[in-house]
Amino acid sequence: MVSSKSETSEKLLNTSLWEKLGKPSIDKNNPPPCLNLSLENITDEQWKPIPGFDNRLVVSNKGRVKRLSGWTSEGRKIFLKEQILSQIMSINSSRSYSLYCVLRHKRKNTCLTITKLLYNCFVEKFDLNDNTIIVANNNNPLWNIEVSNLSLRPIYDVLKGKQTIIKPK
Repeated sequence: MVSSKSETSEKLLNTSLWEKLGKPSIDKNNPPPCLNLSLENITDEQWKPIPGFDNRLVVSNKGRVKRLSGWTSEGRKIFLKEQILSQIMSINSSRSYSLYCVLRHKRKNTCLTITKLLYNCFVEKFDLNDNTIIVANNNNPLWNIEVSNLSLRPIYDVLKGKQTIIKPK
């Protein structure tokens, strides 16, 4: 079994992301979902499996990603404990950024934005690998993600500054 450092297993706040977000004013004992690394569920939090990851990874309606406990299926057999994955910030422009997680499965790393995962699992399924569509985040601040403020959009319209939204079926 892979033992985790005591500081990591008890860590509640993703301080690296908090600093990159400009240290917004938050309750460090009850951080917002994107900064919350506690295994305890947040009020009204629901979890759904992320497609393509053999039910090993789940995403919550609050925007947190969890690796479920279990044995690795590739290479050396290791038992991994349940863990909330840290979110990472990717700067898109001077006014925009995305939050994503690195999902490791079958010896392969996949980076998926939290907004794509949320929209796919809680609004409407679509091809997560399709780079011609994006999920627009209309939340303010961008890190405080509410599913109802996400919309599926063609990337070409976003780049041209148009407001076309792909309606859920």
